[in-house]
Amino acid sequence: MGVWGSDLLKLSNSLVIGLLTILVVSQALSQYIIQPLTYDGTLVRTGRYSFTFDAWDTIGNDEQETIVGIGTSITQYALSGNCIEEELNSFQSNVYNLGVPGSLPYIEMMQTTAAVQNNPSLILLEMNPINMYPLVFASDEYIEMRIKLNSLYIHSSDYGKWTELLRPQDAIHLDGVIANRYGSESTYFNEAAEDYLQRFLDRKENDGQWQHNQGHWYLSTPTPQSSKWEEYLGDPVWSPRYLDSLNITELEIYENETIPQQLQRPRYQPILEERNLNQMAIEYMVKEFSENDIPVILISYPIHPSAVSALNKNQFEAHNQTLENLNSYHGVTVVNLIWENDWTSLDFYDIEHLDEPGREKICAIIAPKIDEVLNMAA
Repeated sequence: MGVWGSDLLKLSNSLVIGLLTILVVSQALSQYIIQPLTYDGTLVRTGRYSFTFDAWDTIGNDEQETIVGIGTSITQYALSGNCIEEELNSFQSNVYNLGVPGSLPYIEMMQTTAAVQNNPSLILLEMNPINMYPLVFASDEYIEMRIKLNSLYIHSSDYGKWTELLRPQDAIHLDGVIANRYGSESTYFNEAAEDYLQRFLDRKENDGQWQHNQGHWYLSTPTPQSSKWEEYLGDPVWSPRYLDSLNITELEIYENETIPQQLQRPRYQPILEERNLNQMAIEYMVKEFSENDIPVILISYPIHPSAVSALNKNQFEAHNQTLENLNSYHGVTVVNLIWENDWTSLDFYDIEHLDEPGREKICAIIAPKIDEVLNMAA
């Protein structure tokens, strides 16, 4: 081998070593510096924005039947995993609540490939009217944040056809398998490093002890290494009932004025249109689960009775039509609780989130339905 050949080999080896070093260092920075601060609420408002893909790793290692709820904070407040598990006929089932505050089907579709690979026994997929409003009314900042946070945790095998639904202005925030591989780390590294530096400097005021952020009681999330992790995946922390903070006069104003006003917001105006990306994301998830023989219960959670009575005629017609269309997929069951008369104001935290009595009713309703679907799948 000539001198040039020898130099080229050395250069190639150096480049490979350099790339491997960058890879290892970047993964270490993400795992040990950035990711913990996304869970405890330091870098983002709530740890639930970040926990989905770690949760699927846990679900995939669960050898029992796994029932997984996917959706927004409506799902978060509606499902008590422990309660449902106690009501199921099978003692070999675990229920997971992956509801994320403020989320959209357009964001939650990112977990579809991971879900399929981890092969849950059944999916409880939230399908409320708010899941269908046009993406143009959604916060671009929220979408960017969630895509970048998911990029911190997503595995290379988790990319799928859902990437084709991303708008170009959103796709640039997604880390690629090769291109822009560590874009999400670069977004959060400086703030994470500053936080750790401040904790280091604060040691003098704390008897030389390194200060750990204990996290907000509600907004922080246990990490997968925590002894509370698996319990939290079934029963997240719920806030005290908002309606209990109102006096009689305030409650009357809320039910008779505030709720009707909220029903006029875009989130309560579901529409059918060719490029409604939230609707397309829901159908994509249903189609993928159906084609992979994963049963789906599409569940429309109830809304406050005052909201039901204040609806305009046919206001939710697009939602009802979409449920009917999705019900045609193999393995899909629809449970629409919006029009049931058994709900009272005491069941609700606010206009759309359930409180403890409401969760108990959901538990009694959905557990037999889960048993029925699982028995049919078997």
